[in-house]
Amino acid sequence: MNHTELADSITDALRPHGEGDVDVAALRAGTMSRVRAARRRRLVLAAAGTAAALTAGAMAVPRLLPGGGTTPTVAAPPSVSVNRATARAAALPVANVPGAAQRPDTVGTDRAVLHFDVDLAAFGGTGGWWRSGPGVERAEIWTGSGTRESTTEHTATVVLSPDLDQAKVGGLAAGGGPPNSPAPVAVTVAGRPGTIQQFPDGWTPGKVTWALWWQPVDGLWAVLTMETADAAAVVTAAATGVHLDRSQRCAVPIWVGAVPAGTEWNSCTTSMGPAGADGRSWQSGSVSFRGASGDSLILTYGNVTDWSAEGTKFVPNRTVNGRPAMWYTSGPGQQLAVPGTDGRNLFVNIKGEGVTEQDALALAEGATFSDDLVHLGTWPERAAG
Repeated sequence: MNHTELADSITDALRPHGEGDVDVAALRAGTMSRVRAARRRRLVLAAAGTAAALTAGAMAVPRLLPGGGTTPTVAAPPSVSVNRATARAAALPVANVPGAAQRPDTVGTDRAVLHFDVDLAAFGGTGGWWRSGPGVERAEIWTGSGTRESTTEHTATVVLSPDLDQAKVGGLAAGGGPPNSPAPVAVTVAGRPGTIQQFPDGWTPGKVTWALWWQPVDGLWAVLTMETADAAAVVTAAATGVHLDRSQRCAVPIWVGAVPAGTEWNSCTTSMGPAGADGRSWQSGSVSFRGASGDSLILTYGNVTDWSAEGTKFVPNRTVNGRPAMWYTSGPGQQLAVPGTDGRNLFVNIKGEGVTEQDALALAEGATFSDDLVHLGTWPERAAG
């Protein structure tokens, strides 16, 4: 599934893209095949009732909560009614801070907040993946039902950053694109000047992808990449589908009370798909931590699985709060896998000499995970700290 593969061994994000201090060449150029080779992990956008395929005997883990952990509760959750015929990803909870239009200087400064929103319908999308990281915020939109049997396709990517180069990092527009790409063309987006460039085989061989960049407000750049044959559709989607007057929480059912020693909270990611029969729209998320020398710890939780630790390949050699776990090499780093059920698998990946297996175990054992995967408003406002 293009653009839904997990590439944490090189980057601190659950995507084949990166920004800031990410190794862009390793992430962007290869799309799915390269990500598979680098990480061999996939995101399973399955219905809420489908168990993730990472099992080793009877490993039912209804709650991945450490001993004595508590689950924050805001209010009694409302009843849920889902129309599967028209289902789109649920909206993230509102963050009570100004959006990028009012405060462009805040984009990429708070890992718990996304200072914009997108209208999935404007992009023909049904699900989205979100990331708030240092200096950059990103949304990726895909279409499909999100079940194992469906075909999900990447539709668009929206990136915001105060720096144009940062906004382009990991995208087709970085470095001007391939040598055979047509020259960029000037356009107007909602009354503001912009630039659009065509890439005949950008994401999919034989299909046209467009990259559009513009300044929606002074001091902020936006880059929209979209697969379509119509350049006008890209400009229209940018003008009507990207909302900078809204802020959202990077909502994940995860809370890390103590940031690992020698690191800082580096990013938050969350993935939302069409709601299942029980109303669950959230699929997976992660929180990453980075040391001064680039060492990283990435905790990933939800409907994710690693081919290297599936089925008979899962060989328990560790425990996490009494549960079977596996410690193994994954790409250029090492990883801890703790299998669960109902889309509740847990991974902690480390990279760098400054982080160890003990750091990964401590992070897995100390994190708290919400029992309620449906009602996003009951989750902690901040995933770390």
